[in-house]
Amino acid sequence: MSLKSLLLVWRDKNTSLYFHVGTLTYNGAKYVFEYTHQSKANRKVYDAIKHGYRPHPAFADLKKKYESNKLFLAFDRRIPSDDRVDYQKILKELNLTTDADRMDILRKTRGIISGDPYFFEEPLRLDEKSNILTTHFYISGMRYRDLPKNWTSYVKVKDHLYLVQDKENIYDSHAIRLYTADDLWLGFIPGIYSQALHALMERNVKINVVVNEIRPTYAPQWWIRVSLEASLDLRKGQLFNVDELEDLIFYAA
Repeated sequence: MSLKSLLLVWRDKNTSLYFHVGTLTYNGAKYVFEYTHQSKANRKVYDAIKHGYRPHPAFADLKKKYESNKLFLAFDRRIPSDDRVDYQKILKELNLTTDADRMDILRKTRGIISGDPYFFEEPLRLDEKSNILTTHFYISGMRYRDLPKNWTSYVKVKDHLYLVQDKENIYDSHAIRLYTADDLWLGFIPGIYSQALHALMERNVKINVVVNEIRPTYAPQWWIRVSLEASLDLRKGQLFNVDELEDLIFYAA
């Protein structure tokens, strides 16, 4: 099987900023977790420490590579157990098949626990043959947008959304807004991607964002899930000269 990976995100409750503090991978036999300690870039673990972050008690050593044949308990407890009587119903609600593994479920649920500062996001995936960069995510900040009650009439599945740099944002100078075709500001690109995608936009890389799922009856963090795609011309150095993409990229043959 291909390598599966997820980015562990920590939220600073004082600033509501999000940091990519670690990465979880699974190759079909072994799980590996490691902090982003090799990077001094924005929104990585050392930056998080400056904002008061402390390593997770289950992974106390900042520079250790943790390995396990089973999903680490600290993460496994964040998703439904497969011995639940309603497990198949849960898979159906998540649009997953019966052969979904723990990483698949963690990807769809994001391992969110109410009131907890940790959750997971998908990495940016680069197909080295086509040079296509892709990922999926839920739009951030919709709960704070004071959207009209009929906001669902402005957006539907398969709609293209538009990206606008929010350079005057006092919390994140790399913030990127997402708008509908009718110019309704829905929310933001998740903060862990903002600097990387901001760098691509500065290099005039076209980024396509398409609506995949709309769930208005759920909590705001689940309202809209989108896919992102960008075509990179590696011969022109659009990727490898961009330090902001460090640790976010995973390669697919």
